[in-house]
Amino acid sequence: MPQLDLSTYASQAFWMVLCFCLFWILVSVFITPKIADVLEQRKRKIDDYIQKAEKLNQQAKLSLEKYEKALNAAKAKASADIAANQKESASFLAEEEKLLNERLNKQIADSEFKLAKEKRETLQQIEALSQTLAFDIVQKLGFSEISKNDVAEAASNRGKD
Repeated sequence: MPQLDLSTYASQAFWMVLCFCLFWILVSVFITPKIADVLEQRKRKIDDYIQKAEKLNQQAKLSLEKYEKALNAAKAKASADIAANQKESASFLAEEEKLLNERLNKQIADSEFKLAKEKRETLQQIEALSQTLAFDIVQKLGFSEISKNDVAEAASNRGKD
């Protein structure tokens, strides 16, 4: 076996050291810098992503704070508007109720006036009818000396008592 032959050890060692050195130079000059460059680019890219994410996170927090402020302001404004509308509605309803009550009271007064007028007219008609009826009864009873004026005068005297 040639590997175990001591005379070939020197040439094997030489070629082994030469190949190792060439491979080491090749790796250190060409491959390692490229790997280091790729790793550095990755690190920079990751750092950029982290910075962008932090900026976006800060912007999102600021946007959230602005949104919450705007929402709270809108809620406060809505509450104030609702309170104002309720107050305005209450005053409007009170005014409308007052106007309605005034109209109803006027209508009631007008109706009462009309009823009183109709009552007077009805009572006058009843009085005239009763006088006519009383005169007819007196005439049928045979009291021909009593006139319509006497019956009317007797009725008006009775109403005064």
